[in-house]
Amino acid sequence: MVRSFGGSWNNRDPLPPATRAKCNGCPEHSNYRTLYGSRAEACLTSTRVLAAYYFWYFAAIGVYEPYITRFWQHLGYSPVRLGLLNAISPGVAVFAPFLWTAYADATRRGEAVFLINTWLSALVSLVLPNLRSLSPMVLTVLVFAVFRTPLISLSNSMAFHALAGRRQGFAAIRLWGTVGYILAAVAAGIAMDRIGLRVGMHGIALATLVCGVIAWMGRSRRRTGIPPARLGDFLETLQDRRFVLLVASASLANMSFGPYSTFFTIHLEQLGLSSAFAGTAWALAAASELVVMVCWTRICPRASLRVWVTLGLGAHALRWLLSIPARDPAALLLIQLTHAFTFGVFYLAAMQSVDMLVPEGLRATAQGVFASVVFGLSTLVGNAVSGFLYEPLGMAWLYAAAAVLASVATALYWTGTRPLVAAAQVAAGHIPGGSCR
Repeated sequence: MVRSFGGSWNNRDPLPPATRAKCNGCPEHSNYRTLYGSRAEACLTSTRVLAAYYFWYFAAIGVYEPYITRFWQHLGYSPVRLGLLNAISPGVAVFAPFLWTAYADATRRGEAVFLINTWLSALVSLVLPNLRSLSPMVLTVLVFAVFRTPLISLSNSMAFHALAGRRQGFAAIRLWGTVGYILAAVAAGIAMDRIGLRVGMHGIALATLVCGVIAWMGRSRRRTGIPPARLGDFLETLQDRRFVLLVASASLANMSFGPYSTFFTIHLEQLGLSSAFAGTAWALAAASELVVMVCWTRICPRASLRVWVTLGLGAHALRWLLSIPARDPAALLLIQLTHAFTFGVFYLAAMQSVDMLVPEGLRATAQGVFASVVFGLSTLVGNAVSGFLYEPLGMAWLYAAAAVLASVATALYWTGTRPLVAAAQVAAGHIPGGSCR
């Protein structure tokens, strides 16, 4: 039997759910796979440490994401160059998360990779605000992306490992990243209006350095036996139609974010709105996702993961349609609340689905594959195409194209997974109870 979207158990796990529930937290549970040839691995096992890491990592993103394009525009870069620069990180993310996480799973050196990449990301980000010419900027952004892009995939895999099967608890850890993002986005917007973009961009390095300290101080003193990664298991995961449909649909939906991610702050500025307003708008979107994360353990069981994923995908199309005519500041802020579904609901449901569909020994690799395709390849295409089309088409037409793309993603996932759910129900002999475990 394989895991359905309703929550049956996986044949790669030799213990059924009832047995696992009885031994969660005991030494036998964490090490029962050693007889399958596991290797010892150390990782961050404290949920508090992971929550702190998420907070400061996304504080860095709260400075980088809303303001880096505006910083580059301030240096005199054209829209085409802005699009290309914004395509570097997702371009690197096409391969970097997968390669780093696959290496971590194969060698069981996930903690070492995590620590080294965090420190190197911090050091490289110190250089970023001090550059002016295009070539050094391209090289710095490229190196920064190589070390930074796998960090969340590694963090997510460690978080699910620390939760020991209690996947709904992931939201309670991840929400601290959203808190960090909100505070940083608002504070950076206010600070940059007063002290300038160049000085404010040093906040990226400051927050990432704190991440390095947290990861170092919180590193695990105990090691857990986990089976070595097997090529056959990895290939089987890639052939799983549920996993493929999830990745494909998520990629299309994330591609639709291209115009928003690349030009939203600039669009607000062209409407006569300040950096402080832009920071507030980005923070409000993050706040809406925070509400979902706080309530996730209560709302998640009300529907299956398939329903939640579909709802999140469909919200993308609605968001971009509403954005086409929006010019009023109040309307722009209200539309930001749809982020509760386009990221909050969708991301949590997708992460739980990914974790359910793979064996424990490939947890980091699966997160890396998802990140490389969804947040790498699709973001690369979305940002690059948006950069080329922004001037000839304008923001309204880009939003319209994004809505079409998101609609296709929603239809693909819902119709593609329907026969799989029906087959799982027949095999189980009953209708699954809509579990979101």
